[in-house]
Amino acid sequence: MTIIFATFIVVFGRALQQMHVVNGHYIPAAVTPYFIAVGEVAVVLLVVDTGWQAIPFVGTGGALGAVSAMWVHRKIWRRPNLN
Repeated sequence: MTIIFATFIVVFGRALQQMHVVNGHYIPAAVTPYFIAVGEVAVVLLVVDTGWQAIPFVGTGGALGAVSAMWVHRKIWRRPNLN
């Protein structure tokens, strides 16, 4: 479960970072790498201890992180309705 959460943090952060850069959100783009760094260090430490059995947990955390980042970004940084 911890590996899922750590991978979620990494992928959520990377996906959010990509959307910040593409959409020109400078301050969030400067802060997000620290969030990513915490997750990356945790993933490395946990996967080294777990080995190949970590694959399904890493995949699950990544999938949840990517989809969650897409949802959060669209909810927080909405574009104004031009209609």
